[in-house]
Amino acid sequence: MTKVFQLLLVLLSATAFAQIKSTILDGTTKDPVPYVNISVQGDKNIELSADENGTFTLPEVNASAKVVLSAVGYANTTFGVSEIKKIIFLSSKPIELDEVVIGNKKGEQSLVVNPVKKAKQTFMGAGGGTNGSLLHATYIPYKEAYAATPYIDKIRLKTGGDFSYTFNVRLQAVNEDGSPGDYLHNENILVKIKKGQKYADIDFSKTHITIPEEGIFIAVEHIAIKENRLSHYDDGSNFPAHLYAYGPTFLCEIGEDQRGWHYKEGEWKRNPKTEKGYSRFVIELTLTD
Repeated sequence: MTKVFQLLLVLLSATAFAQIKSTILDGTTKDPVPYVNISVQGDKNIELSADENGTFTLPEVNASAKVVLSAVGYANTTFGVSEIKKIIFLSSKPIELDEVVIGNKKGEQSLVVNPVKKAKQTFMGAGGGTNGSLLHATYIPYKEAYAATPYIDKIRLKTGGDFSYTFNVRLQAVNEDGSPGDYLHNENILVKIKKGQKYADIDFSKTHITIPEEGIFIAVEHIAIKENRLSHYDDGSNFPAHLYAYGPTFLCEIGEDQRGWHYKEGEWKRNPKTEKGYSRFVIELTLTD
């Protein structure tokens, strides 16, 4: 084999794969899996989502890149770009909710934690996309004061009410290294907000999810679909999905302790410290007994 031919093989292995359109299905039911988070490792920091039919178009990426699929109720799946097929099946990973149920709910007492109106050093931000993260999470530590009202009754987020948006909420356990871990629910918690709406209130009154002693992560997932674009001008959809920014924006705050995380390149990463401190979502919790 000549050196020229060897060099040609190297160049061919590094070339970009053309756009690929695929549909993600449940490996058992064969039903579409909507709004799967798709993260590309090793090329352009591409983050995008499947649509409500489980379909997505992967832009041209390097052949050596890896693709990571993440969806509530399913095991994370990683594969090389060359392995992508028109139909992709995900394996379900059911959650045993009994593990986070303690007794019977009474609903006689309530406690508000981290009230939005008392947040300090706030700003509107944490939109998704433009080669950034579509998933952001805030760690909520457990406190003994929550023992009398252990159940999550409601989550409140302050939103930017410029347009109507749909986003997803994920409740996750805490890994040993402090990063977001397994989901505490089996299905997407989709939230729709209307133009001009100032707060998103997510009702958990019918669930039995508590804050474990290790604490809990509440993650907000921006869904990279056309309806959620922050820029609503008529652009003819000429750009790949990952080049847009996606709403909604949420109220964030700066704190002295590091509790904010973002998901990028198929893994959770700590929000870096700025000159003022660490940024994170402002998440108001209402707990009940």
